[in-house]
Amino acid sequence: MTEDRPKLRLLDVVPVQTQGGQQFLLRDPQRLSPQELVVPPDIAFLLSQFDGSHTIREAQVSYVQRFGSLITTDQIKDWLRQLEDALLLDTERFREFGRRLQAEFRSRPTRAAAHAGQSYEEGAAAFISTWQPRLDAAAPPDAFALDEERPALIAPHYDMTAAAESYAAAYALLAQGPQADAAVVLGIEHTGGSAPFTLTRKPFETPFGALETDAEIIDQLAEAAEFDVFADEFLHRDEHSVEFQAVLLHFLYCEREEQPKIVPILCGGYQRQDGELADPGSIGPVSEFLEALRAIIAEDSRRVAVIASADLSHIGARFGQPPPLTQTHLDLARRHDMALLEQVKRGDPEGLYQVFAQDENRYNVCGVPAIYALLRALPIREGRLLSYKQATEPQTQSCVSFGSVGVR
Repeated sequence: MTEDRPKLRLLDVVPVQTQGGQQFLLRDPQRLSPQELVVPPDIAFLLSQFDGSHTIREAQVSYVQRFGSLITTDQIKDWLRQLEDALLLDTERFREFGRRLQAEFRSRPTRAAAHAGQSYEEGAAAFISTWQPRLDAAAPPDAFALDEERPALIAPHYDMTAAAESYAAAYALLAQGPQADAAVVLGIEHTGGSAPFTLTRKPFETPFGALETDAEIIDQLAEAAEFDVFADEFLHRDEHSVEFQAVLLHFLYCEREEQPKIVPILCGGYQRQDGELADPGSIGPVSEFLEALRAIIAEDSRRVAVIASADLSHIGARFGQPPPLTQTHLDLARRHDMALLEQVKRGDPEGLYQVFAQDENRYNVCGVPAIYALLRALPIREGRLLSYKQATEPQTQSCVSFGSVGVR
């Protein structure tokens, strides 16, 4: 370590229960570094001091004051070496590593399948044998079909295995109608960026080959936007929310002569401005981009699908709330999710934001930007809840909820 004031990168800090008691898992939310580090609570506190403003000596004093025991300078430096080796410190070594990754991404003609072999099956045959029975078992609702010209869905972006029922319910309903020529996929920019929306022209690799992007719509959006829609294109490299929908779309139509082209859009955290909640309708660049998207879709003579890739509540220790996670917490989160989805069924983006904002987003609903964009992009008349689930993690005393909704 050469830095006088070490700085930890912005990391996911996940409480986990181990045989030795509670520990904390440190990992890179951007997935630039594949390495993870598990540390005890006292070391998690120590490392939290390294925000770029404290020296090793100052962190050492804080540790002693907090725990009443000594930690040596050599011990601290050893932890910092482990962090540096794992590329979890903000150092020149990490920054150079990041520059190389960005250069590699820019040079690739396609966007690689970042989660194949982990979140879903890598080969086409294996994917079909796993997912075709899931779609066959899904029971689309009676007397409800998506619009033939502008089919629209909300689908999860949670782990594809854990949320398989919700994905299958959405895509079985989509499969009942005519194939779309293009699909606008509204994902979530989980790791943050400078622009409210981020696009890429790169085709998405899937188990079935490369799924092409729709240059016509992408170019129109880029021209209409007040900001550079490609400024943070690198964020598409590992973001799963668009990838999972691209894979399922390609699977759904893999035997067709032509597959739909996709418009991959990452929706940033535009519901916050300067740390405060803000009505997206009042933010000029956001509102104008979504108005342009709405006009482009309306004027397109082809069948254009719109899919919001969105999870719902995130509660519990992983998301900064003290344990234990109780049934009361789960019931309240479910009630909040249903209130949000009621606004979806009404096609009311303003109502969606009001429900979201009334509790200062205490339920950490990550999918609101994508859902809001869907409601602004299409004239929604009604919706149908297809599936809903709360996925609990006893080890971390946490829960993520998600579902699928057909809208028309």
